Amino acid sequence: MNSVFQLFIKYGYHLIFIILEIFCFYLIIQYNRVQNEIFWNSSNVYIARLATSTNKMYQYLNIRQVNDSLSRENANLIENLIRIEYVNTEIPQLDSAFSQYSIIPAPVCNHTFQLANNHITLCKGRREGIEPNMGVISEKGLVGIVRNVSDNYAHVISLLHSQTRISCAVQSRNTHGNLVWKTMDPQTMILESVPKHQFIAIGDTVVTSGYSTIFPKGIKVGRIEKFEVVPGSNSFEITVKLFQNLSSLPYAYVVKPVCS
Repeated sequence: MNSVFQLFIKYGYHLIFIILEIFCFYLIIQYNRVQNEIFWNSSNVYIARLATSTNKMYQYLNIRQVNDSLSRENANLIENLIRIEYVNTEIPQLDSAFSQYSIIPAPVCNHTFQLANNHITLCKGRREGIEPNMGVISEKGLVGIVRNVSDNYAHVISLLHSQTRISCAVQSRNTHGNLVWKTMDPQTMILESVPKHQFIAIGDTVVTSGYSTIFPKGIKVGRIEKFEVVPGSNSFEITVKLFQNLSSLPYAYVVKPVCS
């Protein structure tokens, strides 16, 4: 104990200086938008490079599992494209919003899911046509929104983020609300601002509403697990179980609007 105390006396000033430097750096990043974006851009480039090397090693050791996963995803994507083509050509009176988007497949280099504000790094960027504010989906549901891009990488704000607000609707019901993350559970989110006079039921499917150009209308998000009226409010708070488990995400697809 005495040696620890002597060590602190000898190096205490250096330790305090380092702690204060880290705290000041945190304050600069947290409360300055420009510095925050510079930090995330720079850190994601180096993290993505390290994650790319790690993923290559992992894929080499698990090549059969990776190939099976990619084959299933490609099959699902082809089926979706065929279904979209059928809607656009055979039933032109239906919503044709999907025809205004193209899909860019991208492997996931790195992602978090246990924090209050989670982020994802994709191993594709500006060279493949990815730009900020594009939606990101998987074969099962929503993933997030692109925030920043470099030539080879894209930084994505995950669906599991405190600032996420995505307009969604209850399928086959004339109602919609905002999807937010409050539960700290990577598989559940909350659908807010749904008027309590609307009829909904446990098991209903939640989809994107199409009220923004980021996500096409009708992308499946999850299923209603429970709902209740917020005390003192005229709206429901609906718990939605996501179709896509964001704690396990090897691949994603960027939704790119196509100029008409």
